[in-house]
Amino acid sequence: MPVGDNTNALVYCNLIAPQFIDTDMVRFLRAFNTTWPSDYDTEYLFHNVYYVPVEKRMFRDIRIEILNLTCERVAFKDSKTPLKVVFHFRRVITH
Repeated sequence: MPVGDNTNALVYCNLIAPQFIDTDMVRFLRAFNTTWPSDYDTEYLFHNVYYVPVEKRMFRDIRIEILNLTCERVAFKDSKTPLKVVFHFRRVITH
């Protein structure tokens, strides 16, 4: 779970096609609020699935960055609960 004063975490991924966020082109995936008690391990689930364009069709690795609003890495307190990101890919057939 994040520690510090920032209440939002921004998730970036190297597979995502760049898109405009404000005036910047970024590989932004999702944002989530990080306000929960400091002694509480939590699970954050996104109930609305977003399908975003990917730039790569073939890849060997996936890079995930979780940053705060000042573009610093979000600090997570030591925990037994791992951070897990699950991707669902949807094939798009074009003619």
